[in-house]
Amino acid sequence: MKLQGLLIRLIVIKKVVVATLLLLVSVAASISSQDMGRLALLADDLVAGDRMLLASLARRALDLGPDSLRAIALISGSYALLVYLAAWAAWNERRWGDWLLVVLMALPLPYEVFELVQQQSPSDAIVLGLNVLGLLIVLTRARRHGRTAPGV
Repeated sequence: MKLQGLLIRLIVIKKVVVATLLLLVSVAASISSQDMGRLALLADDLVAGDRMLLASLARRALDLGPDSLRAIALISGSYALLVYLAAWAAWNERRWGDWLLVVLMALPLPYEVFELVQQQSPSDAIVLGLNVLGLLIVLTRARRHGRTAPGV
């Protein structure tokens, strides 16, 4: 049981890191959607500074347009906040937090399977395997909490 608790804490830490990145994406998309002209200047500056990855991301954001950027900001920000909530609750051993974490971990599985079928790369298989393993660990604790602590 101690190993399971440690593994769940590691999963929660990983989820918090991902949620933080998503929140940064949300903020960046929100700010960018409000001033597309400034985003175009930033993209040009990034190209001039030989920062091709960031320049490519800025160009993609320009291609999406302000409405799509606002949608990205809303969706990624909302998802990040849900992950923070689930992480806090799972860290504090709340039963509902474990179940919320199970749902949030299961959501990307169909996409990950699709990616694996399409690209058949070892890295996709490893990511899918680790996510399924993490999901099973959290699911085991959620089910155990359901038997030992009703109403929590």
